[in-house]
Amino acid sequence: MVDSPSISADKLEHRRQCEHYGDLVGYGFGRLRRKYHLTTAEKPDQASVEHALSALSIDKVKSQEALANQLVSSLLPLLHHQVTSLSLALKISSLRDEPRANLRLVLQIQGELDSTVDGLKLLITTLCPEPISLSNSSVDHHLKRFKSYRLDRLKVNSQLLITWCLCDIFEAANERIQQMGLSSIPPKIDPGTDFPNRDMEVFVSRTLHTIKVMANCLNASELVVAQTLWKGRRRALENQLQCTIEKLDPSPDSKKVEDLSKPPDKYVAEPAIHKLSKRGLAQERIPIFTEICSDEIELLAQSTRDISEDLGRLDVHLKFTNADGGLNRDGGVTSEEFVEITQSLKTRFDPPLLLILMYFIPLIPDTAGLKVQKYYRNWCVTWKNQMALAVHNFEQVVKSLEDFPQ
Repeated sequence: MVDSPSISADKLEHRRQCEHYGDLVGYGFGRLRRKYHLTTAEKPDQASVEHALSALSIDKVKSQEALANQLVSSLLPLLHHQVTSLSLALKISSLRDEPRANLRLVLQIQGELDSTVDGLKLLITTLCPEPISLSNSSVDHHLKRFKSYRLDRLKVNSQLLITWCLCDIFEAANERIQQMGLSSIPPKIDPGTDFPNRDMEVFVSRTLHTIKVMANCLNASELVVAQTLWKGRRRALENQLQCTIEKLDPSPDSKKVEDLSKPPDKYVAEPAIHKLSKRGLAQERIPIFTEICSDEIELLAQSTRDISEDLGRLDVHLKFTNADGGLNRDGGVTSEEFVEITQSLKTRFDPPLLLILMYFIPLIPDTAGLKVQKYYRNWCVTWKNQMALAVHNFEQVVKSLEDFPQ
């Protein structure tokens, strides 16, 4: 059945209105991206800082506590809500079912987002002055939740949020609108390809996670703050551990370094990482701040990186050893090199373990007679002894295999 002229005219008008709103939305996302992207953003001058802070009802002479509370209780939840609302309005099903209504809603959210991000940038500028002083990072234990490590991570994550996470959403949203034919601007990708649905959801998820990390910089325990860097490294570290174990798998027909069935990494290092992370100690009710200083928080944060470096060295040495058929083959790997690596791996755990024993375990509430503190203290002692024994056994086997006849 052929549509009547009036129906065709209605469809044409509907499409024209959709393209009109789509063009406005596209222009808005382009403007926001240029405004906030790292390569095109302009730093605000002092006059704009003062004006925006007054609009936020934040007096410059107010304490850091007031600024932090404004950030955590107002701005970040507002931004989380706006990003969530934007993602719902930009869902493919939403744009397909009610394009005009959702495009109008996106236009409204764009203006709200712009205002919120401006306020966020200027509040961070005031709370985390440029540059953040690290000269007292070894003696700032008295600064509670405003230690230089926390403020530095807050500033880094705010820059990540604004110049990367949000700008990726703006770009992906623009591409989606063009791809769905809701703009007069032709899409950059072929119309026959799938909608860029996954990217949009990934960008939104990453943005919401970064907002949570920013709130944690001020509201979570220092152990949780330090372990923010562990999340990205933990999976890589677990893969390294698994790769190393595969090379150390016992072989019934050979006697070389592959015969080490219980290396110190798999059975000791991995449980330690789990026990000290959010799967264990970090989920206990530890106070937001302790007597730890920023230098020590940094040491905790980087501990998984150092462990990963030693595991990487161990992996390289195992590759050379297995390829050469043993130790000391034609100037290859020596037992001394393996011993140096395993000793280094063992000592990587000593400083963070001591910090945890000093600052965090004594502050865990012992409620209902559960003796949680005693449990973690005993675990630390037992683990340290197991680590020492595992390293010793590993080194003894390595030494016994040196120049073993093939």
